[in-house]
Amino acid sequence: MKIILVRHGESEHNAGIVEGHNSSLSKKGKLQSKKLGERLKKQKIKIDKIYTSELIRSKQTAEIISKIIHVPIKKSFESLNEYDPKNLKNKLRLLLNRRLKRLKKFLKEISREKEKEKTIMVVAHGITNRIIIGYLLDLPLKKQLLRFRHANTSIGILSWSKEFKNWHITSLNDISHLPENLK
Repeated sequence: MKIILVRHGESEHNAGIVEGHNSSLSKKGKLQSKKLGERLKKQKIKIDKIYTSELIRSKQTAEIISKIIHVPIKKSFESLNEYDPKNLKNKLRLLLNRRLKRLKKFLKEISREKEKEKTIMVVAHGITNRIIIGYLLDLPLKKQLLRFRHANTSIGILSWSKEFKNWHITSLNDISHLPENLK
C-alpha cells in the first residue's frame, strides 16, 4: 500500500489576500492543483481513494485533482483539518489527544489492507501531514517533527514494506510538477 500525502494548493490566506484561515484557493493554488493532477495522470499513478480535510482549500485541491484523474473523493474528515502551530509547540500531547485519537482511528481504517497493492491519497495540511508521517513511522510527536517542510501541493509518499512490516518514506515535499512561477 502507498499513502500519498498532499498539502493543499496556495490559499487566499497563504497569499495574504484574506484574514480567515478557512479560505479558498488562490488563483496560483488552483494552478498548482491542476499541475499536480496533470502529473498524476501523466505518470498513470493509479489512486484507489481520495480523502480530504473538511477545510475549503483542501477540498478544492482534491476536487481539481479528482476531475483530472477521474477518481471520486471518498470522504472528508475533521481529523484531517489543520492543527494550530502555536498550540502544537506548547502542549503537543495534551492538545492533540482527542483529535489525535480520531486521526489514528482514520489511519488504522485506511491502512487496514496495507498488504494489498492500493494507493490512497490524503489531501490535507502541512502540520497534519507531518503528524501522519510521525504516527506511521512511529516517531515521537515533538517539535522536531514539525520541521519537515511541506510546500503547497507537495507530495509525500509513504509505502508499506511487506518484507520489513513497516512504513517508510519514498518521497517527501516533492514539487517537481510545479514550474518555477508556481513554487
